[in-house]
Amino acid sequence: MSVILQELVWPESEKLLPVLNDAEESEQRVRAKLTDSTYTTYAALDANQLIGAATVHWQRGESEIEYIAVASPMRGKGYGKAMIALLLQEMQRRQIQTLLVGTASSSLDNLIFYQKCGFRVDHVRRDFFSYIQPPLLDNGIPMRDMLVLRYNLKDEVCQ
Repeated sequence: MSVILQELVWPESEKLLPVLNDAEESEQRVRAKLTDSTYTTYAALDANQLIGAATVHWQRGESEIEYIAVASPMRGKGYGKAMIALLLQEMQRRQIQTLLVGTASSSLDNLIFYQKCGFRVDHVRRDFFSYIQPPLLDNGIPMRDMLVLRYNLKDEVCQ
């Protein structure tokens, strides 16, 4: 596995919509981030094959992964960890101290994944998913709140 992140800008980043839609219920919300120049969008490639995508809001001090997703047939093969590791390297290159990522409080697999990558639970964005009506069920739990996890540069890299 030799994953690279390739930065894409709009309209080229539009081809990532099918992958990023797995990270967000609203295509309109994803498209808004892809067309906003304050966000950086990456295609994750392995041997020139698209295996995932990420959109990050890089800012001095504290940045946030807005969307990250591995293409459905590629899941469970270590690509997500490779993508996070590359984003952490980019964080270090940019001299950013903190990287946030959020996921639904009901998304247990995501919570486990991010913690294995060195992120720690930081805070809750209550009712973050209220725009999704009726609420989706995730692990039999209504998707309502977002748990925000924090990675500090001094912490361990994703294992």
